[in-house]
Amino acid sequence: MATLKTLALGVIALLGAKVVASIVLQYGDYFPPNFDSAFLVGREKSFTGIYPPAFYAHIIVGPITLLLAAYLMFSGKRKTHQKRHRQLGKLQVLLVLAVLVPSGLIMSVWAFSGPIAGVAFALQSIATGLTAALAARYAMLRKLATHQVWATRCFILLISPLLFRLASGVLIVTESESVEAYQINAWLSWTIPLFAYEVWRMRKQHAKKPRLSEQASLEAIS
Repeated sequence: MATLKTLALGVIALLGAKVVASIVLQYGDYFPPNFDSAFLVGREKSFTGIYPPAFYAHIIVGPITLLLAAYLMFSGKRKTHQKRHRQLGKLQVLLVLAVLVPSGLIMSVWAFSGPIAGVAFALQSIATGLTAALAARYAMLRKLATHQVWATRCFILLISPLLFRLASGVLIVTESESVEAYQINAWLSWTIPLFAYEVWRMRKQHAKKPRLSEQASLEAIS
């Protein structure tokens, strides 16, 4: 079981790295902006004012926060990484709250396919900022178990754009791409992973209760 879990995590990591690499490789279409490229097509009118700075800040900081999030998840329970974990955790919270969330909110106003997707992206940005802030707060309070829960939620929200890209790729390959599909993807790409995590966490907590009750009974008998 442990081998299968390690293998699955390795496959997920490689898949995530591939998606991040494909995003970074598209930067050639953004400097300067190529409005015939996949993401910028039809955005000539919206690519003015505050949108370009928000767009560039978002695409530069986004991969950095993803890499930081992956390291923080890896290093959280390793004593040899504690000092660096705290330092990079502070940097992560700063980048998320000062750059990623504000730029995401600005971009959501001009979201492709309209306000339905825009609201999804805006709420996702707010949720990301909230989970990062709460993870930092509980770390400062030394409530590490609660910190880990909020940090995991933040990690899920940070990787959800990768899931959005993967789903978009599937839609393109299967010739199912549409405005409605884009809007659904904008919501499900982050709500379903969060929901799945909460279900897993609740089941894990329920599984612990019988063990604790059994242990308490044994102690009472002894």
